[in-house]
Amino acid sequence: MTKPCRPDSSAKQHETPFEPSSLQGALKKRRYLLSGLVACFALVLVAVSIIVSMQEKTYQTADRARVEVQEATIVGPLVQHNIPTATVLLKNTGDSPALTTKTRLVMTVWTANTFPDWDMPLQLTADAEAIREIGSGSVASQTVSLIAPLTDVQGMHLERKDWFIVILGIVSYVDASGKPHETKLCLIWRDTSTDRLSPCEKWNEAD
Repeated sequence: MTKPCRPDSSAKQHETPFEPSSLQGALKKRRYLLSGLVACFALVLVAVSIIVSMQEKTYQTADRARVEVQEATIVGPLVQHNIPTATVLLKNTGDSPALTTKTRLVMTVWTANTFPDWDMPLQLTADAEAIREIGSGSVASQTVSLIAPLTDVQGMHLERKDWFIVILGIVSYVDASGKPHETKLCLIWRDTSTDRLSPCEKWNEAD
């Protein structure tokens, strides 16, 4: 008489029982993997946005208007009772027009042979002259004179070259993207053998 077939106890011992801890570990790994992917994606987005922003900024900087002094000449002579007059050429060296351009130039007799240690004094005021627009590569001419004729004392010091003629100026304009800019200038006439004014040691700034 045959005995009924019983399951092999050894095979039963090798069966892997259901373990909740193993499932939890797998879920944690998936969560970690998903979190890592999300973090990597976020980093990629941030990097791309930074690169695009830098490229746009570089393009705007390279394409923007830049107003600078091209040349400044003076008509003398520096003698008593004469009124010196100077012409300042402002050039837009940028690749786009300088819009809503305003200038203010002041010519004065500098009663010293050194510059004082204070900030640029000149500011735009209501009497600033409007140029409207300076196209890319274009030049705008500005004329400035002393307010009053040279006095005997001024003429004497200018001839002795211990006083100088100085032009202080400020130019404001807006670039094509609507951003405002300023160019501050200081020009000095030291050498009476030439009609050219040269930049001062300080107060020439442009943003």
